[in-house]
Amino acid sequence: MIKTKHSLTSQRAILINSIDTKKSVSLEDKIAYVGLACVQGSLLPSHFVGTMPHWTLPTGICLGLLCYQYRAYKQKDMVYTIGNLIGLALNGSILIRIII
Repeated sequence: MIKTKHSLTSQRAILINSIDTKKSVSLEDKIAYVGLACVQGSLLPSHFVGTMPHWTLPTGICLGLLCYQYRAYKQKDMVYTIGNLIGLALNGSILIRIII
């Protein structure tokens, strides 16, 4: 019984130490969260106003995709890099059409 109690105590200590020493949110993750907020938040004006101003949607999505792209580049994630670049190209072309 003493041995079991000791092993439970040491397992508990290991768990507490692992919780205490967890790394905080990395810069890449913080930027990705900003990107998430930009992409998801770009649709909010349409809910409040009823009509979306033409330039806000592609601009918000481009800002969010740029944040996502930074994180994908830092993590060397090719799939997300390709997807983000396609999204940036398509939204950039929409912005050009709106401006012209």
